[in-house]
Amino acid sequence: MSINGEKTLMISVMRNEGPYVLEWLAHHFALGIDDLLIFSNDCSDNTDRILDRLEVMMPHKVKHQPNPKVMFPDRGKWHIMALRYAGQFGRCQAADWLYVTDADEFLNLKRGVSDLDGFFEATGPADAVSFTSIAFNSNGHTKMSPDLVTRRFTQTATDLAAAKKENRTVLTAVKTLYRNTIQGPRRPHRPVTPDFSTTGMTWIDGAGGRLPAGFTDSGSKGIASNGTRTYAQVNHYSIKSKEEFLLKVDRGDAVNAERLGQSKRYWDTANRIGNTDKTGSKLSPKARGLLDEFLADSQLRELHEESYSLRETMLQDVLSSKRGEAVAQQIGYFD
Repeated sequence: MSINGEKTLMISVMRNEGPYVLEWLAHHFALGIDDLLIFSNDCSDNTDRILDRLEVMMPHKVKHQPNPKVMFPDRGKWHIMALRYAGQFGRCQAADWLYVTDADEFLNLKRGVSDLDGFFEATGPADAVSFTSIAFNSNGHTKMSPDLVTRRFTQTATDLAAAKKENRTVLTAVKTLYRNTIQGPRRPHRPVTPDFSTTGMTWIDGAGGRLPAGFTDSGSKGIASNGTRTYAQVNHYSIKSKEEFLLKVDRGDAVNAERLGQSKRYWDTANRIGNTDKTGSKLSPKARGLLDEFLADSQLRELHEESYSLRETMLQDVLSSKRGEAVAQQIGYFD
């Protein structure tokens, strides 16, 4: 059990994240996440097959389901529908804590904190914590690579050091870990809790600072980047390399079947030059051990390795299309 003997469930929605699943899961299990409930749709790079194999290997820790929106393509949103459906599962109802995150987001614990128990030892007790999400750029990478995501990308997309020096507030999105007893609709960034400040519960940021009612009692998704990350932040690897971004454009943003409408603008914003941040660039020994255990399973290793070759074929299909070639030119892929 991860937090003072209480169970933590991580909920996620995925489409075509095959090469990244094992690193991502090993990392979060090592932090103290107990259980994973994950919804996928329309995968063509072995993501769904990898998750199915993980469920066979550890049914007490992994539950993989099709996203319910596949049955209602013209209704609702992928994340929202999956989160509503998640509440029907016994493992969700039994969890003490919930954490909703995506496959390109890695919770990064800092200052010697190695797990969720240690985080709350550092900050003091709380009922919800919103972790500041810090976007990382491409680090100058053009090609895909089987190397670890956390090792490849160590440069942020915003100069937060300059913002701090200038006393300038930079708001960024959050991802929230919270007690399952907190009332209100579950959303990808946080639960929506209009009366939270009247409940007697405590909601903090990644530095242990108590968040005001203006945030907790609203639907706000963002907090200040500086001053909120002493012990934890979320490293958000939204674009990765140019080739991986092209596959993201082809897939659609997150799980949306529609194509990213402003690919060049998205790339330029996400690929700005910020600061070097290596605080989350090395898997912990525990995470490394879990990753090795995953890869020791011959079926899982085969699916994992095949995901790279599948994505290479997908990339060639993208580059052979007029729109794919146009996006590649816009982001300097052929430079």
